[in-house]
Amino acid sequence: MARVGMPRKFVFVCLNERPEEHPRPSCTRRGSGSLFEALREETGRQGLVDIKVVASGCLEPCMVGPSLYVAPDDIWYGGVTIQDVPQIVEQHLANDVPVEFLRIGREEFELSPLAGRSDLPPGEIPPA
Repeated sequence: MARVGMPRKFVFVCLNERPEEHPRPSCTRRGSGSLFEALREETGRQGLVDIKVVASGCLEPCMVGPSLYVAPDDIWYGGVTIQDVPQIVEQHLANDVPVEFLRIGREEFELSPLAGRSDLPPGEIPPA
């Protein structure tokens, strides 16, 4: 049996799930489970044995989930749908060209459902 060896890229898919009443959304409630499976299927279909799709806990850009992180490329994606999977796999994972319209950056990490709620102590979640 052939061994694959060390992956060339890792794709971390947020599979975090929060209670519905939590002020921050969760990627699982936005379909990241299906996204995870679709990425695994598509990388396999395209024969990309050097790409490892990994289930992850919270990656932090919750307001624009489902989110993905591709390492070692240091590329973040947000708002990814099942329909985006073939393009991500073909364009980025196979050919090293990031899918620009899905990329997110520092601004998306700073989005908060608590914007304007400076009266709350850090880390406190308001009652639902």
